[in-house]
Order: sequence, then structure tokens, then C-alpha cells
Amino acid sequence: MHIPDNLLSQPVILTTGAVALGGFALGLRRLRTRLRDRTMVLMGVMSAFVFAAQMVNFPLFVVPASGHLIGGVLAAVLLGPWAGALVLGTVLLVQALLFADGGILALGANFVNLGLIASVGGYAIYDPIRKSVGGQSGVLIGAMVAAWFSVLLASLAFTIELAASGYWSDLPRVLGWMTMIHAVIGLGEAMITGLVLRTVLSVRPDLIFDDEGATTRSGRWSRVALGGLAASLAVAAFLAPLASPKDDGLEFVGGRLGFLNDEAGSLLTGPMRDYSIEGLPDIALVTAAVGLIGTLTVFITGLILARAFTQNTQNHNELGPSSPAEKGPEPHAA
Repeated sequence: MHIPDNLLSQPVILTTGAVALGGFALGLRRLRTRLRDRTMVLMGVMSAFVFAAQMVNFPLFVVPASGHLIGGVLAAVLLGPWAGALVLGTVLLVQALLFADGGILALGANFVNLGLIASVGGYAIYDPIRKSVGGQSGVLIGAMVAAWFSVLLASLAFTIELAASGYWSDLPRVLGWMTMIHAVIGLGEAMITGLVLRTVLSVRPDLIFDDEGATTRSGRWSRVALGGLAASLAVAAFLAPLASPKDDGLEFVGGRLGFLNDEAGSLLTGPMRDYSIEGLPDIALVTAAVGLIGTLTVFITGLILARAFTQNTQNHNELGPSSPAEKGPEPHAA
């Protein structure tokens, strides 16, 4: 559901860009108050996994279209809502710059839809269900329900952004098709989210984010990082070449209703546009190689981002708090 350039109007691009910048800055601020070794490691791992998983489009069967994981709720359940949104922001930035997957002008709208709404909004749905059900069942049920809704909410946000870009007369048709297609894609999102979390709960249940401040088992983060990176690289190398070639949900609806016909292409073409390399045949080996490059790039970017704020936080702590508001972490910071 990556919005390309030249689809949204300038006012919508500016508005969503401003909201995205504010949300990203708020996420970084929240991250500083809760940043620990686990967050730094998991941000790199989750960024790599979400990127790799988004390369694996799955067929919808009921319509000639495909869908892929957003990963907002999955990241939020493991890292907290704001860190989860930053993970999606990291992935979207690399996708736009290297692969022209999502427009650079539409980066703000994509972050609002897939980062803020899917992660922060999805967590707002997940958390009360988790608490009311309780235990590991609460985590799984809450995450799967939230994952399904996150896809629908993201598609609804795009529909509103498109309507505000001059397509108000098409709103009923676009809303109907986007809802129908993404209700099906949401089932895949819920299933993948549930499968990944079920695995995590069986081997490292302490990795589930706890906004009440429960401690996490310390140490061995290098094993978590290496294991998570290896799993992400395996997804990129072995599953991405098997992805469905059909249009994703937004492309399918856009082609059917005609609002993508005027697309003039992305402002930035990227060195590996559409996950391919110019001059090389479009074969599975090239897709796997590009996936590996992208996964490593996102992993390193996520680590650098988290590491930078770790250092800032450490430097800040060494200097000591300078104001009453800085004397301690905020509750429910992430």
C-alpha cells in the first residue's frame, strides 16, 4: 500500500508531511526515554524483518491482486507503539530511496498510514484486548485483531487523502473497493502477525513489550540480533523470489478505478527500482540479491538510528538532568 509520487495533491502532501515529521519527532523523543539494549537490537532486527516480509506479496485468490505485510502491529507489540512507528519509518525511507517503492513526495503520507496509524493506532486496539483477555492468549488475540484493523485503517486513511486530492466524487467507489480488498489482505496480516508472535512467545516471551515496565531478561542480545537477522535474510533470499507478481491492493484498485493512470512515475528512480537491477534479467536470483542488500541496509540503518539515540541518552545522563521535567523517565513513554 505504498503511495507513489504525483498521486496526492500538494496540500495533502504538505499536510501529511507535517504530521509525519511531528510524529517521527515525537517517536524519537519517546524512544529516548525508554531506550535500552533490547530496543536498539530489536529495532534493527524488526526493521530488517519488516522490509524482507514486505517483499513477499501473497495472492488473494478471490481477486487477481496480492497483499503484503505492513508489520506495524507486529513491531509495536515487540517494541512499543512509537518505536514500532520508527521501524516503519526506517523501512519506508530505504524503500523510497533505493527501490522507488513509494514516492519520496508521498513519504509523509506513507509514514502516516503505515507507521503512525498501523503501529500507534494498531497498538491502541491491541493493548486493551491484551489486558482484558490476559496471558499469552491476550497477546495473540489482541495482536491479530489489531493487525486486521490496522490494514483497514491504513486503507481508509489513503482513501481520505485521495479524496482530498480532488477525488471526492469517487469517494464511495474508492472506499468500497479499498475496504473490500484490504479486508482480505488484513486476514493475511493477522495470520502472519500471529504466527511470528506465537514463535516469539514460545522461545522468548520476555521480548513482548510491556508498557507497565516489567523487566526483560538481560544479556545475549547478540544472539537475538544474529538470529533475527538470519531469519530476515532467509525471508528475503528464499521467499521474496516466490512473491506473487500480481498488483497489490492499492495498485489493483487504482488500475480498476483509473486513479493511477495519470501516475508520471517516482521523482527518484532509485538504483534498484522495483527490486531489480538495470541490465540484469528479472530472475529469482536477482530478486534474492536485491532483497539481501535491502535487508542488510535497513538492519544497519535501524541500528544506527537506535545507537545514535543511545549515545545521546548516555551523554544526557552523564551530564545529569537540567530541569525537573528531565529528572526521570515518563511513564508509558514508548
